[in-house]
Amino acid sequence: MIVHTERKNTTTAVIIYEILRKYWYITILLIISAAGAVIAGLIPPRIIQSFIDIYLTNGHSISEAGKRIIKIALAYFSSFAVIAFFEIIKEAVLSAAGQKIAVTMRTTMLRKMEHLPALYFTMNESGTTVSRFTNDIEAVQSLFTNGVVGMAIDLLKIIGIVVSMWMFNSILGIFMLCILPLVYVITRFFQKRMLYAQKKKRRIIAQVTGFVPETVRSIRMIHSFGKESYMQRKYAACITENYNTIEKINLYDSIYSPIIRTICSLIIASLAVLASAHLSFALITAGMAAASIQYIMDVFEPIGNIGMELQSIQSAFAGISRVNEFLAAEEEPQKNENASAILFQQIRTGNKITIDLEHVTFAYNTTSGKILDDISLTIKPEERITFVGRTGAGKSTLFNIIPGLLIPQSGEVLINGINITEIPNTDKRRIFGCVAQHFDFIKGTIAEQIAMGDKAVTRADIEEALDFTGMLRYVRSLEKGLDTPAEQRLFSQGQLQLLAVSRAIVAHPPVLLLDEITANLDSATEKNLLTILEKAGRGRTVLSVSHRLSAQIQCDCIITVKNGRLYEKPIQ
Repeated sequence: MIVHTERKNTTTAVIIYEILRKYWYITILLIISAAGAVIAGLIPPRIIQSFIDIYLTNGHSISEAGKRIIKIALAYFSSFAVIAFFEIIKEAVLSAAGQKIAVTMRTTMLRKMEHLPALYFTMNESGTTVSRFTNDIEAVQSLFTNGVVGMAIDLLKIIGIVVSMWMFNSILGIFMLCILPLVYVITRFFQKRMLYAQKKKRRIIAQVTGFVPETVRSIRMIHSFGKESYMQRKYAACITENYNTIEKINLYDSIYSPIIRTICSLIIASLAVLASAHLSFALITAGMAAASIQYIMDVFEPIGNIGMELQSIQSAFAGISRVNEFLAAEEEPQKNENASAILFQQIRTGNKITIDLEHVTFAYNTTSGKILDDISLTIKPEERITFVGRTGAGKSTLFNIIPGLLIPQSGEVLINGINITEIPNTDKRRIFGCVAQHFDFIKGTIAEQIAMGDKAVTRADIEEALDFTGMLRYVRSLEKGLDTPAEQRLFSQGQLQLLAVSRAIVAHPPVLLLDEITANLDSATEKNLLTILEKAGRGRTVLSVSHRLSAQIQCDCIITVKNGRLYEKPIQ
């Protein structure tokens, strides 16, 4: 039976929904605390209204009120204690929910990244991807701590205040309802402009985030060619654009708040005039006026908060759209979990590896030309082929297509009749041993550089691979031997290439892929490496890329890659 590994794309909204459903008790606690904070916030102005109308305007002196006033005072201060209690619970719950969302989102994105094809990382800068894991996820997290939930609570406060004022006097309620649309229009006006500016800011931050590590990585080249001023100008251009965008956001924010405060003052003044007029159809007592002023001040506090929350929400939506783009990115084709078992069973029973490229066509995008155009090639067991051609002809692209790192737009690559795209990536190491121009370090010991987290690779396998390349003696001479933390300064360029060969052969793959491995070596080191590769290639299919025919191992034929086609030249 053929079993496929099923994977489904998701979105930020689905992830957040699943978190809230899984941690339902957090959702309930958040609703209770938010509702409690809103209701408790309506109580203090009511107490003020009762105190003024009952005890001050009806001719009662404070001495006559006696114990009742003490009870009212205690009730007034107790209401603020209840508000503080619910606010503390609400903030704690929001923080917990935000952390769970951030952790779950990053975990989901990491799993997604494991299934993205190599083409995604070719077409997208590393800084952009890092920014989505950091800045954009933080923006999504702030959607809860400072955004949508806070705005929902503030809207509930506004509704509660309007209802309370309506209960005092319908004229007061109508008065507030007439003002709120004006506030909405102003808020909407700034919302549209801030969203555009926030999206632009996110894009620029991604460029700046990627610019610094890429500059550090290329610092030797920059110094060698004297391009410091050029890089400074590029960085300054990014920073200046980012500064201008933030200035625009700050401008909108600085204008919004004063407008709201001005409207608040005008409403309070209008209410004072209305109360002092003693209109028969709008009878407003002194207590109602005092409570209404408090409500008005309270209603414009959440409206002012909405301005800040709006900024967080727009920033979060910009981040969400970028995260959703990442989560919606096209993944590698589904893997057939039985394909590797079938292939390895063939190898164990004595079948050799045959590689067939059938009508393969590949281009990096629709606007660029075809790198490979309808090529077909059969690589026989234990055959040695060297690919040559000018820079950019497609040699390295072909080397990424053969092990399935890049997926052709049409055609297929077959390993003993099995499509390479069906073989899980975790099993490809036992089929292909890849040696590139540069040795890429991972964080860990020298042994971990060779094993690469493969539990099937034993300590004995690592020592055998290092001994094969002549590196075991040197590694054992280090302070902790195989357990020495790996650093580039410990090895020469030639030793790094030997480590790369050890990494490639440790899993005993039947196919070796050698991509310009002698490009950065001197002649003596190159000769030593070619000797080791000749030995490593015995009994294996060996495919190599070389610009110099003098720097290649013995081969059965040379294939020139030119204009997207292959031209074979057998070796006599």
